[in-house]
Amino acid sequence: MMTGEIPTEKVLELCETIYTKVLKSIEEDFMTIPEEKARWVMSAESNKESAERYDAWAEQYDADLQSWGYRSPAIIAGIVGRYIPLDSSPILDAGAGTGIIGEVLNILGYKGIVALDLSKGMLDVAARKGVYSDLYQMALGKGMDFPTDYFAAVVCVGTFASGHAPPDSLDELIRITRPRGHIIFTVRSEVYERGGFKRKQQELQLANEWQLLEIVGPYISIPGSDDPEGTNKVFAYRVT
Repeated sequence: MMTGEIPTEKVLELCETIYTKVLKSIEEDFMTIPEEKARWVMSAESNKESAERYDAWAEQYDADLQSWGYRSPAIIAGIVGRYIPLDSSPILDAGAGTGIIGEVLNILGYKGIVALDLSKGMLDVAARKGVYSDLYQMALGKGMDFPTDYFAAVVCVGTFASGHAPPDSLDELIRITRPRGHIIFTVRSEVYERGGFKRKQQELQLANEWQLLEIVGPYISIPGSDDPEGTNKVFAYRVT
């Protein structure tokens, strides 16, 4: 090696450091735009990546969704009021995020609400609201750590979407819900058919696992964003 020449490993290390700093700077700028945050989160390719991205968004999440005029919590609360008695407990908020729907249900008089979410950062924000009896960090899907027939009802808002929980999650939600208990959830339009939710929901109905009570929508869930596919349907089922 000639005198003054930088070793190859040092060059590679320097390039990696510069790349990391530039990438971090880009992500920080990116995270100042609410619509880009949503796209960034929805493009996650694994549970680990999704959790990390929601962790990064957690503190600003409520403010961003409020700025978009987020409709789903109010719509879900109305449907919950139709079917789930106020004395029903416990109620699982599956994919609770920062606790937006849990806070609404608590104001309406529901107690014994349990939060479940993949993101610790989101659950930390939810915990500060003081509306949950318990909070669990786990993925929505197979092998959820709850007893069979445990919950009186399950509410799931915004979780059945691109890059999020799969249709097979519905099997586990049925398992942990009591007979004649209710499962009320939203499904994003772009995954309802293409993502297999329509087929899975119909299979469960034909197998007499649950009974469809009501479908609401489609409706634009976040009218203030620029997402052309941001429509949801709400489904209400009774477990048989």
